[in-house]
Amino acid sequence: MLNRDISWLSFNERVLQEAQDSTVPLIERMRFLGIYSNNLDEFFRVRVATSLRLKKALNGVDPEKAEETAAVLAEIQKKVISLQQVFYSTYEEILDELEVHHIYIKDESDLNEEQQHFVRKFFLKEVESLITPIILSNIKKFPYLKDKSVYLFISLQKKSEKNINALIELPTDYLSRFIVLPSPNGEKHIIYLDDVIRFNMPYILSIFSPQEIESYIIKVTRDSELDLDDDFSESYYERITKSLANRKKGRVVRLVYDKEMPQHHIDFILSNIKMSNEDNLIPGGKYHNFRDFMGFPSLGNDQLTFNKLEPIEHKYIDETRPLLKQVSDKDFLFHFPYHPFDYIIDLIREAAIDPKVTSIKMSLYRVAPKSKIIKALKNAARNGKMVYVVIELRARFDEEANLEWSKQLQEENIRIDFGLKGLKVHSKLLLIQRKTKGELKNYALISTGNFHEKTSEIYGDTALLTSDVRITNDVAKVFEIFDKPYLPFTFDHLLIAPINLRKGLMDAIDSEIQKVNEGGKGYIFLKLNNLVDEGMITALYEAADKGVEIRLIVRGVCSLIPRTNIMLRSIVGRFLEHSRIFWFGDESTGTIYMGSADLMTRNLDVRVEAVTPIYDSVLRTELVDYLNLQWRDNKSARVIDAVSSNQMYTNNEEPVDSQIDWFSHL
Repeated sequence: MLNRDISWLSFNERVLQEAQDSTVPLIERMRFLGIYSNNLDEFFRVRVATSLRLKKALNGVDPEKAEETAAVLAEIQKKVISLQQVFYSTYEEILDELEVHHIYIKDESDLNEEQQHFVRKFFLKEVESLITPIILSNIKKFPYLKDKSVYLFISLQKKSEKNINALIELPTDYLSRFIVLPSPNGEKHIIYLDDVIRFNMPYILSIFSPQEIESYIIKVTRDSELDLDDDFSESYYERITKSLANRKKGRVVRLVYDKEMPQHHIDFILSNIKMSNEDNLIPGGKYHNFRDFMGFPSLGNDQLTFNKLEPIEHKYIDETRPLLKQVSDKDFLFHFPYHPFDYIIDLIREAAIDPKVTSIKMSLYRVAPKSKIIKALKNAARNGKMVYVVIELRARFDEEANLEWSKQLQEENIRIDFGLKGLKVHSKLLLIQRKTKGELKNYALISTGNFHEKTSEIYGDTALLTSDVRITNDVAKVFEIFDKPYLPFTFDHLLIAPINLRKGLMDAIDSEIQKVNEGGKGYIFLKLNNLVDEGMITALYEAADKGVEIRLIVRGVCSLIPRTNIMLRSIVGRFLEHSRIFWFGDESTGTIYMGSADLMTRNLDVRVEAVTPIYDSVLRTELVDYLNLQWRDNKSARVIDAVSSNQMYTNNEEPVDSQIDWFSHL
């Protein structure tokens, strides 16, 4: 099997390939550079940090395992530096192409008189109050360098020939990284915030009468894993809060610096952040924190960005009738971002004012910064509904937000649970309970993605809305688990981790093997974000060896290496493919599931995940059509092979862009 972390770098290379693709609009290519950089930052914060911890723990205990971990870290370093070179050459190529469209990136040394005046005025009005140079020779302790921030390391020489070093943190939390300059007719000139500060450096440091000023961008990445102690005198809420405070002091796991920086400056920084030349040092260009490029301005040029796709109304939903009444008659599938996420918000709003609705229950992993979901739940509680929310405090990098949301919900007398000890709650569930004629009827929504308005605009996800008692009764049981975890629970229809999801999928794989053994045809089609679990991979290998035909679309990490009867592809595209769909058997009688779980050990064994069968024959056909369309994609799909070559999938058929074509289909 392929190492998980090396496979992840291969996935991020596919993101970088989107930036290299000349058929992708030019400004979108710049934004893909930002996505690549943001992904890489998170990879170092989590995966590399974890490997460094493991290596340290194994030293002296298991030298062989420690050496294996060190070898993987060395391979990561080599691959990252190699991709960094591709990254910067792609960036330079994009800059050249921008100039063809009369868009120019200017630095502090290349401004005309009007632009110099503008940059000076902009600095005084917008920037000066947000920055303070830290003069390193004036302080005893080297300042704390924040993760996600970028710094100018400055070295200046005074008249006395004495050198002074300083740091300035770029105020990107307050200002855009990109400032549009006064430009000649027909042109657009942009300057980076970095260079606005560089241009004003003589003024900023005028107190020292500097003779010469050097400045280089640096940034660090810190270990972002949470360490939860076992102090049971504190509430879970308090322990998460304390752990978040400790995270901000996490050890440095990567330094990215301007490759033009002299070695003595690098050595000075390394000695102060407790790193060595053997650690993850990544030389780069003049600019860092390319994650900011996800917000690169459109500049009013529609030809250089993707055509905006406005969400389309669901063809089977009657806007004049209450949705709860419609779902009593039939199930619905929502496909985001093709359908508007407002359907889910409106569903909760409708339930909030329906006099027959008694309760609303929901599991939340991530929500938007200004969440309409949270607002709708608050209003439901104010309308007298019993609202119950299971909120995951350990949703990575959303912990602080979820702490605040839980506090706000509790202030509205909404009942909050933080899940189960040792298990992250990753399921995406909504349950509405309505009493009519003395009977309680359940309505459920099971989604592959978070209840997050913003990500629903860019993540490809699927959600089932149903009143089918086979499914809704099982969803109601999931919420009972949090209330009564001491009781045994069984599920007849849903596959719930860690209870029956692994076994249910294994049984489905075995069933396809059995068909082949009986002289028939076995077929498996899985669409996933990640495929890492060793047990699942072994089962898929066994099925392939027995003659089961297997198709896999895996967007991200995949440790499985294709072999006979296994075909493996990956789709990146303009939307983040995020849905998890499991298809076993033929088109007419096979079984299809969808839900929140990837095939990773954590999803199967140490998270609460919910995967539902699709019983409605019309919706089942809809998902079959969707998967078949994705498999025919010859515009965005890449073939995943044993050497991670990431070659585009091509054939002699008509062009198929599965994301755009699915939008047209809907």
